[in-house]
Amino acid sequence: MEGETHWQWRLRKARELAAALEPARFGVRALYLIGSTKNVTAGPESDLDLVVHFAGTGNQRADLLAWFREWDARLVAENEARTGRRCDTILDLHLDSDEDVARRAGFAVRSGAGDDPAWSLPLGGN
Repeated sequence: MEGETHWQWRLRKARELAAALEPARFGVRALYLIGSTKNVTAGPESDLDLVVHFAGTGNQRADLLAWFREWDARLVAENEARTGRRCDTILDLHLDSDEDVARRAGFAVRSGAGDDPAWSLPLGGN
C-alpha cells in the first residue's frame, strides 16, 4: 500500500503469509514474528524473521519449505519493485519442534519472553 514504511509492508506481508498457511497440511502449530519488523525498525533490505512451531512429518517439512521458498521469491520481487533494492532473500525462517517449545530452546523461548516477545500470527483456518 502506498505510504507504508518498510516494517509496515513486512508486517502486512507476514500477516498475509500466515493467513494463507494451512496448518494441517504442513504440520504447523504456530507462527511467530520476531526481529526488526516486529520492533518497527526494518529497512528496505531487512529480512522478515519468522519462527515456525513445526510438528509435522519429513514430507510436510519439505512441502512447507518449498511453500516458503515460493513466498520468498514473491516477496523479493515485490520488495525490489517497491524500493529498487534487490535482496537475495526476505524470509528468515526458524523451525522449532515440539521438543524445542517444551524445553524453551532455540527460538521458541521468544514466544513468551518478557522483554522482547514474539508476536503470534493468526494462521489460515484458525
